[in-house]
Amino acid sequence: MTFKKLWQHRVWWAVIAGAILTATPAGFAHADAPGPTDYSSVIVEVTTPESLPLADDVAITIEGHDSFLSVTVARGTTVKVPGYEGEEYLKIESDCTAYENQRSMSTWYNKERYGSDFGADVVDHDAAPEWLQIASNCTLAWHDHRIHYMSPQPPVNAKPGDVIVADSIPLTIDDISVAVRVESSLVERPSLLAPLVAAAGALLLVVGVIGRTSAALQRLMVAASLVGLVIGGAQYLWAAPGTGPQLTSFALPLLATVLSGSAIVFNRTSSIQRNGVQLISSIFLALWVLRRKDVLDAALLPTSLPYWVDRAGTAAIGVIVCAAAGDALVGLWQIANANRPSPRQA
Repeated sequence: MTFKKLWQHRVWWAVIAGAILTATPAGFAHADAPGPTDYSSVIVEVTTPESLPLADDVAITIEGHDSFLSVTVARGTTVKVPGYEGEEYLKIESDCTAYENQRSMSTWYNKERYGSDFGADVVDHDAAPEWLQIASNCTLAWHDHRIHYMSPQPPVNAKPGDVIVADSIPLTIDDISVAVRVESSLVERPSLLAPLVAAAGALLLVVGVIGRTSAALQRLMVAASLVGLVIGGAQYLWAAPGTGPQLTSFALPLLATVLSGSAIVFNRTSSIQRNGVQLISSIFLALWVLRRKDVLDAALLPTSLPYWVDRAGTAAIGVIVCAAAGDALVGLWQIANANRPSPRQA
């Protein structure tokens, strides 16, 4: 197999993989992964009857700023989490295996951040629980709607710092009743200076590059894809176990990196392949930018990177992607016109 054919095979595999990833529903197999938010939830107090002590190895935390409530225990400790209607919902056995009751309304309602009625036809709190093993690491993490604000629209007349939600979540740990009191507050949104400056800088860079050889813009696309890979990888790795981080957060820029690199390989061999691959890589990276557009102005982001880096990088990539896609479309249009017979030939 020649080098050119090997790259062609890689390109087609990348295109197929990207199409599958793009078509996969965001909530497939997991509850919604933590995303950008304007709210910060904190555990205010954990109480037990008569102040009974919990084991030192019990950790109750909030993950994803306001997305998930998480409980981690040591082997030998048991946990039971009732649902919103008091039904059996989640549990951790003494051997560290964690289970979810498929007949619980809470199982399906918690699949999405703002609630879901998917699976409502199997809910039956009077029937015996139908336990499905979901983990084996002594940890549970679940969307509990009592720890966050339940609307995509901001609360009326609320100011940054205001407590928007205050509630208590009951658990049972080693047969001891536990109440976890949580408060969620509105956080001030950031300045748009970083993404605007980054977008302007990227635009100047594109203007300086676009008049040169096509390879210059393709190299810029490779660089943008690599930056997207770093940003997406930081988002994926930041998410705690059990919170369903989305594969597309880093897989789409990874595929865009492979494809934009392939466009450079095809640069000297086939203009139509080069422009076609560049267009496809631009589409994948554009979808990645669109999926995370909320990072530009949300107060809290799902990443271990400095927030301004995430916002600025996303904005710059968006500008470069638009330029690369436009350049590829113009190239394909020119090829189509060049191959069209003239009126005299017709």
